[in-house]
Amino acid sequence: MKLGLMTLAALTTAIIFVGCGTAVGRATGADAGSSDTSTAAGSTPSVTDDNLTVVNENLANQGALLVGQEKALDKHQAELENLKEIVTAFESNSTDKGSSAGKDIGAVKAEVSNMSDQVSNMSDQLENDMAAQGQHLEEEISMMHFRITSLEEQSAFIQSLLGDIQNEAEAIRYSVSTIADEIRQSDESVEQLIYSFDSIVSTTEDFRGQLTSLEDQAAFLNVAIKQSTSAIEQLDDALDEVSETQEELADSSTYPITVDQFTTYDNLIDNGLIDDEINSMPAPEAMSVPDCTGPDGTRECIDKLVSSVNVGIAGTYESIQLSIKDFCQAAESAYGLERVHGNRWDSIAPSDKTDALLNAGFISESEFSIIQWSLKNRDILESEYPSTGC
Repeated sequence: MKLGLMTLAALTTAIIFVGCGTAVGRATGADAGSSDTSTAAGSTPSVTDDNLTVVNENLANQGALLVGQEKALDKHQAELENLKEIVTAFESNSTDKGSSAGKDIGAVKAEVSNMSDQVSNMSDQLENDMAAQGQHLEEEISMMHFRITSLEEQSAFIQSLLGDIQNEAEAIRYSVSTIADEIRQSDESVEQLIYSFDSIVSTTEDFRGQLTSLEDQAAFLNVAIKQSTSAIEQLDDALDEVSETQEELADSSTYPITVDQFTTYDNLIDNGLIDDEINSMPAPEAMSVPDCTGPDGTRECIDKLVSSVNVGIAGTYESIQLSIKDFCQAAESAYGLERVHGNRWDSIAPSDKTDALLNAGFISESEFSIIQWSLKNRDILESEYPSTGC
């Protein structure tokens, strides 16, 4: 039993020492914080958002510290009460024990009394710490009020300064407007001078322009004279060519044709589009087949073929409706054209070249249709030819 009492006393002492150490440490920290705050309060206030944030954090930390100390004190007091109850119960159950147990109980009572004194000291220390913390909080709040007042004074000063700046800005705007009006009037005077000068320059430029125009007209007349001379020379060359062509026609043609027809036909021969030679196609017996070579011969055969028929309804060689009024002339002209320009409707005949005559403009669409109808119906012309008494 003595060993149990000693163990209980040692445990209680350890708890009290731990609590006292914590309280003493916190009290020392609170005093140091109070000294720092007093020093800060004596300095010139400079209010910033960071300072306000630090003050709020300090207030929160100190409040938490006070709450923790109160909880620790309540815990120690509860443990002390519990220990007293245990000792009282132990005394009541041990009245019949020996004198040695009585001595142990007296020692425990002394220890408990000592612990009570320590707890009382801790309570006093806690009250002192709470008083110091309260004073520190009051100083912090007073400092915050002072800083807020300083901020309000600075704000009022800044607003007054802004008002002065706005007044000066208005004065500057008025001065600038006045200067701009003066500059605008000066610009108008300068523009009038420039206009007068431009009028003089424009008159000079007009004279120069008229002179340049006369020079251009003279140059144009010179060019026109040169071009007229060249055109006259080309016209003389063309007249010479026409004269030569007319002489050639007079020497080679027995049927009247135009210069354009002669030139077109000659170009077709040069380009290899027509042959202009009598081929090997045989003519019917007792038929007098004309010579359709050359531009004059081809033109004469076409004119005779066209004049030997009457066209009822014009159209293509497939849709044209005509009647023959001179079988002899129609048959002879058709065979003459076939022996020079071919026949597409006869497989043994040379290829038909009358398309080239049509495309070159040597014959018309109507003439082409009559020629193709005659070549396609050559058998009718041939069968009717002997009975007409040609």
